[in-house]
Amino acid sequence: MTVLAERLKYFRKKSNLTQQQVADALGMNRSTYAYYETGTTRPKINTLQSLARLYNTNVDLLLDSAVSGEDEVLNSPDKFEKWYMDDKFNQLSDFEQAILLRVRLMDVNEKKKLMEYLDKFFDNEQ
Repeated sequence: MTVLAERLKYFRKKSNLTQQQVADALGMNRSTYAYYETGTTRPKINTLQSLARLYNTNVDLLLDSAVSGEDEVLNSPDKFEKWYMDDKFNQLSDFEQAILLRVRLMDVNEKKKLMEYLDKFFDNEQ
């Protein structure tokens, strides 16, 4: 098994996600993601970047065995990068989980735009 395959499985389990949840968030078949975890195939760079965002880490950590486990989580100053999946995540509906996973895949600017949209939406509702 490759370093990448081991890391993907490690981060998925640490995030309390199933292969199906990760695959759904990335818009692919579960078997495609499973091949990444077994080392059968390697994801393209844009998929690696999405996986790194999903797991709140960086591509270097996913690929390089020399990178320390202490560097697992990005130290982002952005307030949107501070949530982690825990047991409460599994208490959410499938719909809610899917939304959160998609938000996790957004970059910082996309998250800010989403928050601005939601703020305007809820301001108009009142």
